[in-house]
Amino acid sequence: MILKAIDLSLMSEHLMTHKGVLKKLAYYYCSAKNPMLKQTIYEQFLIMRNHVYVMLELMDPEHNEDVSVLALNQVELIDIPCPETILRLGDKNILLEAHNTAKSMALDNFSSALKMKATNVKSIHVQMALQQVQLEERYSELGKMMSLNQSPDTSSEEQTNTIKRFKRLFHL
Repeated sequence: MILKAIDLSLMSEHLMTHKGVLKKLAYYYCSAKNPMLKQTIYEQFLIMRNHVYVMLELMDPEHNEDVSVLALNQVELIDIPCPETILRLGDKNILLEAHNTAKSMALDNFSSALKMKATNVKSIHVQMALQQVQLEERYSELGKMMSLNQSPDTSSEEQTNTIKRFKRLFHL
């Protein structure tokens, strides 16, 4: 199938972004000490690497109609080589940035899917976004465990006052 120019253009842009993200995730993997954080980064690396293969297949006019996104348990496991010396960023900094990366990639894939024309290309980008959402949720849970709650709770009074303001605003 021949793709619309916008589909090819968006995937080309994604591939350039993925190259940088994969390098960053490999660096974080090598730098992280917390085993759960390290495992989540590793899984995100594998998913992102699979997304590269998927997009390359989607670009191929001979094979792009039969492409699907692999689940994590179907992705080929690889070793991420780590240099002997590496600057340690600290697990909290790595977690915050990896969390933001997953959220950013999810938004990018959802946004691109809305612009894409080919049904299978659009559907695959929604699936890739959902995989990133799952990773973002895992990073959020790790953040709670590491006392990095980024969303403070409010009080009943705060919520009630907010409702009242909006009811007045809409004359309800």
